[in-house]
Amino acid sequence: MEEKNTRTYGNHIVQYSPDYSFCAGCTSCEVVCTLTRDGLVSPCHNRIFVDRDNRSMIHTIFACQQCADHPCYVACPKKDEAMKIDENNIVYIVEEACIGCSLCAKACVFTPTRINMVKSADKAKRKAKKCDLCRTRPEGPACVEWCPVRCIGLSDKSTAAPLPKEVK
Repeated sequence: MEEKNTRTYGNHIVQYSPDYSFCAGCTSCEVVCTLTRDGLVSPCHNRIFVDRDNRSMIHTIFACQQCADHPCYVACPKKDEAMKIDENNIVYIVEEACIGCSLCAKACVFTPTRINMVKSADKAKRKAKKCDLCRTRPEGPACVEWCPVRCIGLSDKSTAAPLPKEVK
């Protein structure tokens, strides 16, 4: 597995430095993600994750980094049907075509994986979910729009987090 720092990424969700905005661990990003995308609130449907450290109170946001070499896409047995790449180089999942094999999650180079596998006794309901930057939403990612402390934003196709607008 490659070191995270040697990889290149497309546009993705980033967490700003605590010098600019501190994640409150409220999980609003997780809630608005599932509500916007699936019409329900459930951790098993998240496409963004908050790792809450209740001891240090420093919380970390995890979302798909849109790796330039797309290991999740490459691993998918139904690529171009269940896992696709759009004109902006964003890898996204067509859930109706996903067979829930979890090969994409296993291929994710990050720990923890940035792909959420919906578990179900009904095999037909097992699906992969990953951040696609709310690619069809005109306003952009719902998590960025609704974060109450503005601790997340878009990478602007770089690996470094841009400063929030009011700090520039």
